[in-house]
Amino acid sequence: MTSYFQRYASGQHDSVWRELRALGPVPPALHDDVAAVCAVTMERVAGQVTRLAAMLPELGFVGVDVPLHRPPTDADRRTVAELDEEIGGLPAALTACLQVVGGVSFLGDWEAINLHYQHGPGHSTMPPGPEYPDPLWLCDAALLRCEWEEFQEEPDEDGFLFVVAPDELHKANVSGGSHDVALPDRCADPVLLGVAGRPGITLVEYLRESIAWGGFPGWSFHGGAAPDALAPLRTQPDF
Repeated sequence: MTSYFQRYASGQHDSVWRELRALGPVPPALHDDVAAVCAVTMERVAGQVTRLAAMLPELGFVGVDVPLHRPPTDADRRTVAELDEEIGGLPAALTACLQVVGGVSFLGDWEAINLHYQHGPGHSTMPPGPEYPDPLWLCDAALLRCEWEEFQEEPDEDGFLFVVAPDELHKANVSGGSHDVALPDRCADPVLLGVAGRPGITLVEYLRESIAWGGFPGWSFHGGAAPDALAPLRTQPDF
């Protein structure tokens, strides 16, 4: 039987991920195969993030006072492995994202695509929509460690929600919520909770949408043409 990884490497990205999501908790016998798919997926995501982070400042984007991309360290990878055991299981795609991609923050100001954080007009609508470009943000292993320790000190009866990113409102410097993953969970690709206009979207699906829109997937909700400034950033995801 052809492995999921072999099929994924041959280009069957969509079908492999659909089948992995249908597994529910990943059976132990498939753990290594699924982990291999997740690793190569996130290697490709990391490559796209690196590309975008290099291009954005040259196009007029002005970020906030944090690096656009913070690749993971060996210490980060050890932290993720420790937390997988402590929490009781992390989704395979989230594990790979933390260990391969690391932290990402495309928050900032870019008038050409209606992106405003520190400067710009107020917002007259609620997300989703082009007033909220939803710049890509991914928390890193250190933030997962911090959130888990806070949860242990003050448990929530609803369980542990890992804040993967601020929501569209917070990304526009407006009080809002977050994009979360419920833990523990040993599935392949977790649902990303709280994403405006995208109920049930998973982490890998969200990353595909984000890369397809140059790191600003809020523009997918705009009925007309996307800003010309996004054109050099956009690409068909290869994962």
